[in-house]
Amino acid sequence: VVLIILERFGQEMIGYYNKNCEYSLTPFLDSLLNNSLTFNGLANGRRSIEALPSILCGLPSLMSTDYPSSRYAINKLDGFGKILKDKGYKTAFFHGGNNGTMSFNTTAKSSGFDDYYGRNEYNNNNDFDGTWGIYDNDFLQFTAKKLNEYEKPFAAVIFTLSSHHPYSLPDDYVITDTTNTTPFEKTVSYVDYSLKNFFATVSDY
Repeated sequence: VVLIILERFGQEMIGYYNKNCEYSLTPFLDSLLNNSLTFNGLANGRRSIEALPSILCGLPSLMSTDYPSSRYAINKLDGFGKILKDKGYKTAFFHGGNNGTMSFNTTAKSSGFDDYYGRNEYNNNNDFDGTWGIYDNDFLQFTAKKLNEYEKPFAAVIFTLSSHHPYSLPDDYVITDTTNTTPFEKTVSYVDYSLKNFFATVSDY
């Protein structure tokens, strides 16, 4: 079981949900969604730090303080990781960001995840984006390799980061679609490209 959370991806950025648009920023993601069961979801938070409690534990942002920054953050939760771990799954959380960013590591642990992989575990600053962590394409390839080392059954969560401000891109990424005019649009296309490469890699294992 692998759950992928895409940073800052609203429905307005995904071609599948905007079929009347002249072009799509997410051709690979569209190809997955066209062969998937999909839902029109609602947001339970406005910031990335609110995502994990909401998605993994069913805790929407009802307090004035986000849950990971609150005094309740050290509580153990019957979240996605714990539920599957209780059923015999090995669990892991992957986010290429600087370890400790938005309390992802502590939230993942309290949600029942055995292993955490971040920028420290990646251990190669040549692929650092200069702000948040490791560029998605490189980190997703690292993730694919790590997942291949796990014995089944395993469960993992992957949280991307490259479509977060300041929207930097690696020097070796070639932009071929000139319709993507804003820095944010360019990173959305880059994340889609990274997902395509990730799926290609895991399909070979």
